[in-house]
Amino acid sequence: MSIQTKGQQKYYDFIEERVKKLRTGMIVWGSLLAVALIGMFSDVLLAIILAAVGAALAILNLKSQKALNEKLNVVEDREEFFRQLASSDLLEFKAARLIIMKDYLLQMKEDVFIYPFSEMEKVEVGIQGKVGKTLFLTDRQGARHEIMSCMKDDGKQEEFDKVYGALIERVGKN
Repeated sequence: MSIQTKGQQKYYDFIEERVKKLRTGMIVWGSLLAVALIGMFSDVLLAIILAAVGAALAILNLKSQKALNEKLNVVEDREEFFRQLASSDLLEFKAARLIIMKDYLLQMKEDVFIYPFSEMEKVEVGIQGKVGKTLFLTDRQGARHEIMSCMKDDGKQEEFDKVYGALIERVGKN
């Protein structure tokens, strides 16, 4: 990714953890292939096994890299997306790993998720017994996307309420 603007830098910083995992995967499969090449001189069967494992990991890693690059495909106007990421009025919740912009929600869990508010139908809160609640965005197809959870005594209630309020403001329904 060629970084040219402040918004692109913010996006890259946000996805940096995921990128590091992909780079580590690349180092692993590259190392396996190198060891397989060296091993061909002493144990051909072991070299073939290492090469097969390395090739399989390479394919998985390349697919993951492509999927990460395609995350931005949900964005209609990338220039505007990056401009919003550089805007001073965005809301960033580092503990929840969320960025709420004018038109998008950017979330990092085990992967990166970009939710355009134009495709969201409503904001919902699910109650988990007497001790917690979960915040969802529901899209026009009815799919629910978990945004964050909080338990009664985990200290996240204030942040949960701020995220909820910001999403209600942008999506407009609950």
